Amino acid sequence: MYNLVKFIIKYHFLILFLFLELIASFIIFNNNKYHKVKYLNTANFLSGSIYNFQSGIKEYFKLKEVNEALAKENALLQEQILEITYMEVPKLFNDTVFVLDSLVLDTIQQMHYIPAKVINNSLNKQFNMIYINKGKKDGFYEDMGIINKDGVVGVVRNVSNNYANITPIINRDFNINAKIKNSGFFGNLSWDGLDPKFGQLYDIPNHIIPSIGDTILSSGYSQIFDEGHIIGYIEEVHSVPGKSFINIQVRLAVEFGNLNYIYGIENSIKNNLDSLVIEQQ
Repeated sequence: MYNLVKFIIKYHFLILFLFLELIASFIIFNNNKYHKVKYLNTANFLSGSIYNFQSGIKEYFKLKEVNEALAKENALLQEQILEITYMEVPKLFNDTVFVLDSLVLDTIQQMHYIPAKVINNSLNKQFNMIYINKGKKDGFYEDMGIINKDGVVGVVRNVSNNYANITPIINRDFNINAKIKNSGFFGNLSWDGLDPKFGQLYDIPNHIIPSIGDTILSSGYSQIFDEGHIIGYIEEVHSVPGKSFINIQVRLAVEFGNLNYIYGIENSIKNNLDSLVIEQQ
């Protein structure tokens, strides 16, 4: 207490000056519209800057939740895009009516998309693998087709309750039946183990003249990938001497060095079809 009194006595002129300055400022800002506006603008700017900084910090720590929500939304949009498939039917007076193709709808309803985040990925190996943060409890299963927003990624190889690993296109063990969009001819696409940006399409008849830049799609001849998923684009065409087929260099649609979120394609009737094949055997 003695020290406080001593401090007040020592600095009483400064304290009195600051007190009078505070009263004068209050009177000025309270009775002068110009100064009051300036004060409020400055206060709003400072408080707004602080709130913006705080908001930025909160948003940074919520990026994981935001990204997961966006991935789920994208999966839903993928299904909705498939559902908007119509047939044009001629009508009187040169008008057109759009009727939903029930056969297409039945096929669409078999497919559902489940999002997951990539937690590990390799590029420089002969047998590259991708690991994701979802597993059986989330709906993933072995031999499930995997895509991302750009195209075909690979197929689920092993799955546990909480995690799964994927054999991507850039794995020497990967093979997919693919077709050329414009001509409809199909062959087998695999990877030669060299450049992760390119795959190779084989068994295309040599009388076909593919166009550079033409799209390579999944053929739909399996229950893993339905028809029409983009795999890549024709980069080069190579004829093989003495053979009746040509080889095509395909620039892959997926950038495997920048892979963050993927979508598992859940085929609701796959198990029934698999059972049918086993019974026939």
